[in-house]
Amino acid sequence: MAATVRRQQLSATVPLLLWAITVVTTFALTAGWQQGETTALHQQPSHDHVCYRTVQNPYVYFGSKTTYGAVAGNDLQTPADCRPMQVWMVSRHGTRYPSQEMIENLKKLHDFKTMITTESMLCPEDIATIRNWKFNLTSSFHYMLHRQGIEELKSLALRLKRLLPQIFNSTFDKNKYKFLTSHKKRAQDSATAFYQTLFNQNPDKDLPIVQTSDDRFYLYKCKQIGDADDEKNDNKIQEVKKFEDGPHMRSVVSRVSMVMGLKQNLSYENVSLMWESCKYDKAWFVQTRPAWCSVFTQADLEILEYAEDLKYYYSNGYGNPMGEIMGCPIVKDLMDNFRNLSMSKTGPQGVFYFGHTPNILSVVTRLGIGKDSTRLLSTNFEQMKNRKWRTSYIDPFASNIIAVLYKCKDTYKAMILLNEHAVPMGRDQCRLCPWKSIEDQFNPITSSNLSCNLNICKNSASFTSMSLVLVIVIITYTSNILVK
Repeated sequence: MAATVRRQQLSATVPLLLWAITVVTTFALTAGWQQGETTALHQQPSHDHVCYRTVQNPYVYFGSKTTYGAVAGNDLQTPADCRPMQVWMVSRHGTRYPSQEMIENLKKLHDFKTMITTESMLCPEDIATIRNWKFNLTSSFHYMLHRQGIEELKSLALRLKRLLPQIFNSTFDKNKYKFLTSHKKRAQDSATAFYQTLFNQNPDKDLPIVQTSDDRFYLYKCKQIGDADDEKNDNKIQEVKKFEDGPHMRSVVSRVSMVMGLKQNLSYENVSLMWESCKYDKAWFVQTRPAWCSVFTQADLEILEYAEDLKYYYSNGYGNPMGEIMGCPIVKDLMDNFRNLSMSKTGPQGVFYFGHTPNILSVVTRLGIGKDSTRLLSTNFEQMKNRKWRTSYIDPFASNIIAVLYKCKDTYKAMILLNEHAVPMGRDQCRLCPWKSIEDQFNPITSSNLSCNLNICKNSASFTSMSLVLVIVIITYTSNILVK
């Protein structure tokens, strides 16, 4: 009899033990507990350096500073026998200026213009461009929207207006079109440029700003996990720091130093500033060949891009156990809007949200877009060359997720697009899917008011410790059962 009771107790405890092990594993990976071996480079990159002025197709993928036109698609269309009922969109602000701190740091590059020696591998044209480089921004430009960013939002509005004329068939009506923007000026200015282009008029008053109680868009309850759109956030995630200190990044520093003809290596921080200048100049002036891009090879830029992908992966993506939770309220908003119209209820023709990188990545992560079967680590750069998690493609300046609900004869269909590329959804990986299949896929996630909110983030800092205590209790309890 006693043996039977112990077997029953053990049977009841095993699922708890498995769950506890899963919790520990998840948080161990996230916290960087894994002791990955530092691997040497498979092959030292060549130091041969081509003249950047003459490269036919220079590398243009710079993570979150990528210019929108470099990665945008053109898949949005209205299928035959269908009528668009609603367009739902969340957009990041357009191309912007750097933070005040970054503006001051970039001025330091003036000191490096004269450091290029006669041993430099740069061609004369590239050397001349670097020496003529000027940076005259003041702190007054801090995080402001660049004119290129305004054009990105205007162009997006024009395309939507042309491709969905049934949606934009009237002047602005607050019952037909819903706008919501972050409180930050770059997002507000992006929303205003979009609005002006759609309706050929200025807003009568300021567009609505998200309230701090709104879990759909105000993610600061989860601030401790990192604000990936804030350059002043210096909290280095362990995998990112390990990669920055690792052999791949050391090779970039060494190669750039050699290309400039220096006897001693530059610091990683100084090379990183050159990359920042390269990224911003390319985003601001799309058709130009930025001066500081010339010190990098494509291999260098791929390594630097991966470091940025790691940062976003662990701050707002799949590497953070809160990543999918953050996206639940906003995806629930999408599902509720489409569900209401599919049930013949009233609803707006257009819903438009304007924010920042965390807002885009929260939706992307909750929808399951860009998810790799292998985790991104500081040690597997070579294996992840073909990764799906590429912030250059997911979150360039003016990145957006657009969803359209169509009425097609006797049924409803929906299309979800990332930067105007139709995203395969559901079991059938369809790009224009029956609405019911999308609803069935996400309803189990978004229907629970208990789990689809950000209250859990308030206690996330202590969640790891609590979990460990719980695991210890369960393991101790299980051990006692096994001993008896």
